[in-house]
Amino acid sequence: MNVTTLARRRSQGPPSVLPRIFGGPQEPGSAGRTRWAIEALLLSMSPAILLSTAYPLAMSRMTGHAVGGVPVSLLIVSVAVAVPWLSQITCNPAYRLLGEAVQEGADAVATRFAHYWPIMLGASVAPVMIVSALVAMTTGWGAGTMAAHFVLTMENMVFVESLIVADVTRRRRYWALGWTAYAAAVLIAPAMWYLPPLLGTLVQAAPLGRALRGVLRPWPVRLGPYLRDMVRGLVLGGVLWADKLLLFLTLGGDWDIPLAYLCLQPAVLAYSFYFAVTSPRVNAAVRRFHADLTEVPISDIHVRGQRLRRLLAQVMTDTVLVAVVAGFFALVIGLIFVPGKILAVAVVVLGSILTALLTLLAYEIDHAGQRMLPMLLSGVHLLGAIAAFTMVGGLLPSFAVIALLDVVLLILAAAAYRRAWAAPEYSFFWRKALAW
Repeated sequence: MNVTTLARRRSQGPPSVLPRIFGGPQEPGSAGRTRWAIEALLLSMSPAILLSTAYPLAMSRMTGHAVGGVPVSLLIVSVAVAVPWLSQITCNPAYRLLGEAVQEGADAVATRFAHYWPIMLGASVAPVMIVSALVAMTTGWGAGTMAAHFVLTMENMVFVESLIVADVTRRRRYWALGWTAYAAAVLIAPAMWYLPPLLGTLVQAAPLGRALRGVLRPWPVRLGPYLRDMVRGLVLGGVLWADKLLLFLTLGGDWDIPLAYLCLQPAVLAYSFYFAVTSPRVNAAVRRFHADLTEVPISDIHVRGQRLRRLLAQVMTDTVLVAVVAGFFALVIGLIFVPGKILAVAVVVLGSILTALLTLLAYEIDHAGQRMLPMLLSGVHLLGAIAAFTMVGGLLPSFAVIALLDVVLLILAAAAYRRAWAAPEYSFFWRKALAW
């Protein structure tokens, strides 16, 4: 009996693991699409919206609280800059492991996830230890502070992994509820640095009910594919998320954190727009096209392939437009509140938008079946970012160097993207043929 059969049988017992009211908006037809898109985007952006509201309000009440002589606020920043990148590394394998259960419903996904969760948590320890070691080397913090850093980072890994079921099953309202609990803990007890991820995890894990019994019976994984998925998360995810950690490792707390996060929001917005609003339509179109390869007469395949290519081009155009508009508003806000730093605002905004576009182009090249080229482009960016932050240093100079590098990488990525999707009917056919 294989793993999929076990997941299907065990999922028949428990009731639905996630209340339907928290399911999230279902993509409509043309009518009501704008309202759906806005709601989907707001839900996807809920972590940024909630935390960027909660932490500034709570920061003054953290004053005077420390862990091992280090202010609690600085400890929290040191973890916050690492979590997005670490989550890409540790969560990436889950989406392949859960893939077969998605069509069977939320119960099957929850059951399968529970059986794999112990493996995921164990695999999270090494990346978190590496980040904690880098923080220790660059800050000189004592053992007590670093123990707290490791514990808080691991707590956040548990939390972000607990979000996977809601994410995979597109229960975006419930996903946002977890972040709401996280932000509420920040506001209620800001000095209790360990509380937010614990409360968020409880909100996500409690409704899984009997499915959580699976954590007591872990399922094995094939080590090679699992590690490759982690490496892909490290490299592809590092394009958009590594700069925050690199800023902290090279500058500590000596950088304008609110300004930097303002400038990085256009990239986060574009990324969220792409995956929350456009990705369901693109994924459905790609699945239909795969089916067309075996069901539709060859005379119609070319027309449908070009239709798919135009859809992807429109999606990328819309995403670029969202990024540009968001970048414009970030510039306006910077001009109003920090006019003396407008050059830094402009450079970091531009750099962040370029990283988002490079990430999305790499994703679509990978979607077309060219798995090595996105890794190469992303790897070059990541090495360039490490060199820029360690050898050049500073917020503005480092982002300026990275932006120049990304312009070159984007030109190469755009050319590869056009080539990969110029005739999807041929590239997808040969992928199927080679798979046979």
